[in-house]
Amino acid sequence: MNLGKLFFGVRNEVLINVSSEEANRQVFIFNILGYMLLLLSLSCVGAGIIYGLIIFNNWGVAIFTGVFLGFICFILLQLLLFLSMQTRYRKIKDQLSNMETLYDKYKGLDFKGLSDEEAVEMVTNLKMALSKDSVKSEPSPFHFSQIIVSAMIISLVLLISFIVANGFEVMMFRSSINNSFNEIKSSEQIQNLAKDYKLSKNTSHLEQKLDAVWTLSMLKEQKGKEFKVVNCYSLLMTIDVMSIGLGKTKILIDLLFAVIFLIPYLLVKKSEEYGSGAFLKAATIDGIGTSFLMFLLSTRKIQQVENKIKTEFDYNKALGIK
Repeated sequence: MNLGKLFFGVRNEVLINVSSEEANRQVFIFNILGYMLLLLSLSCVGAGIIYGLIIFNNWGVAIFTGVFLGFICFILLQLLLFLSMQTRYRKIKDQLSNMETLYDKYKGLDFKGLSDEEAVEMVTNLKMALSKDSVKSEPSPFHFSQIIVSAMIISLVLLISFIVANGFEVMMFRSSINNSFNEIKSSEQIQNLAKDYKLSKNTSHLEQKLDAVWTLSMLKEQKGKEFKVVNCYSLLMTIDVMSIGLGKTKILIDLLFAVIFLIPYLLVKKSEEYGSGAFLKAATIDGIGTSFLMFLLSTRKIQQVENKIKTEFDYNKALGIK
């Protein structure tokens, strides 16, 4: 399965002007990136199912929750990868960012008689010129906005990795978590506080008593809502108990998941295979060509309409002048 084509649009027609060896190389590396994205999204589905089982204790709802979370994370991760994909050929990158400099060269020219074939020929010539002029890969000049964009991308990726890490940690250490819940449930202090709240009207330590009652209610299995993952109905309580129990181990696991989720973005950002590769270069030139073609066709139509109004529209009749 060519996931590079499915997720990132790596099509043969975009790479038609490069050698078959280079084209195959680009298809391969983007296919690898596609499989990374798929695996990360599937891990989000798994974490969502775990969360759904804890909250709803129903397999149907849990699967829906997992698929929904996985879909949302897939869209976000794919979007963040697209934001990270920028060609390192500065000239064509700057041209795509500021198409007005190209349009200005053609303003004032008469395009009323321009045929579709002539427009396509002009676009083809432009694309060939850009391809020839962009031989050397150059680093992009530093701009403060790069820090902001990179910080946003990393923050969102770390947030998603943290969500997924918590889900898998709950599943991996469910036995230890359940043992902790059993200790909490059998705690004499919590039992006494809950019993005192139900039997006595004494309002002293009311907050602690309410916490004790709520804690025991979360740990008491209800008929028809049997525990599926851990012996608790509260997701936040489960994560809190797990965090206390794992301590620094949880931090190490969270960091491991963070590194795994950041790998695709580091590859796209730092690897010459992507930034200086033929696909991003060809896709950027193709984008410039498409924008230029739309400019030519829209300018032609505007000029034709303006000419028709000038030659065929009777202003005197419209104004009621005889």
